Amino acid sequence: MKPPFPARSCLVVLLSILSAGCPAIDVWRPPAPTPEEYARGLIVLYPGSSNLVIEQLGFYTALKESGVDLAIEVRPWGQFLEHVFDPIGTQPRFTEFARQEAARLSEYIRAHPGVPVNLMTYSGGAIVVPQIAAAMPADAPIDRIIMLSPGVASDMDLSAALARTSAGMIVYWSPREEGVYVITEVFGLADGRFDHPAAALGFDETDARLTQVEWSPEMAALGNNGEHLDYFFNIPWIKAYVVPWILTRK
Repeated sequence: MKPPFPARSCLVVLLSILSAGCPAIDVWRPPAPTPEEYARGLIVLYPGSSNLVIEQLGFYTALKESGVDLAIEVRPWGQFLEHVFDPIGTQPRFTEFARQEAARLSEYIRAHPGVPVNLMTYSGGAIVVPQIAAAMPADAPIDRIIMLSPGVASDMDLSAALARTSAGMIVYWSPREEGVYVITEVFGLADGRFDHPAAALGFDETDARLTQVEWSPEMAALGNNGEHLDYFFNIPWIKAYVVPWILTRK
């Protein structure tokens, strides 16, 4: 069910405030990974539509507190909220970023054969991560993709991305996400479409390599009530529901 008009009005005001001030708060940067961490493997965190590094602080902290000893990078893929204000014109830039990022990751994989490489993103970052995976060479696949509340259309074709993973893709979605319908109606999704959001419906695709995790009531005990903003900065929930995928190769 879509929220009433006042919710849409509030969202417009909120995004206007964010566009004016949020980049100024993006002051956190994770420590540079050590050569020893890079030798053990790599996790790349791609922000949502904000493209703010600080957005990934909760994911980074949860991984570190869980004892993950791999290299962890945070990689913005565009400018602050740029697809919100130019949903069509930004798409070629995102595709080019994905191409360059795939080339960078393939160099790392070839230099560190056999180590795990996981890509994780939230919300609008779902526009670039499948493209990155799809652009990976056949001889340099990644391990796993993890996407939380993906801000793209539910009928996105994931087959090319899945084909370049060795352990598949994990997607978190929630039927309780009403806010994403507001974003879709007013601004469109990160892929420039005004369509059914995967964040609230999951993906249409059925594939043995695709695991879709629907929000469940027991998640509320850890502060995730199934809305769009309940996934990030929620360290206990991330540690309980997301980190285990990082700790296993299969």
